[in-house]
Amino acid sequence: MSFERFQKHRHIVADNMVCVSYDRFTTKFEVKIGGTIAYSKYFCFWPRHNATVQIGSSSYALSVYWFFIWGASLKKDDTVVVKELLPKRRRRSISLLGYGVFIILLRAAFVVFAP
Repeated sequence: MSFERFQKHRHIVADNMVCVSYDRFTTKFEVKIGGTIAYSKYFCFWPRHNATVQIGSSSYALSVYWFFIWGASLKKDDTVVVKELLPKRRRRSISLLGYGVFIILLRAAFVVFAP
């Protein structure tokens, strides 16, 4: 796993190219539709964000959370259109959380079973 400051992914929603990007240093999250910015926000320390994004002629609900496990989804009328907007970021957050839990359990086992 190499370090990437900017994480990007593309989706096609309602015949429009949706580009999602996240800057890990500034915590800036952007959604671009066909080259124009539809949503942009700095997350800073707030772990949950909800917004409405206009794609084509329809409104979509954007939901982002990043407390322990990253998750960003796009919904239309309570139907999930895109389950994960940044799948690589989600995989990395799950693997780092699993690694952290494993190390904590390993250290606890050494403490409990120490002679």
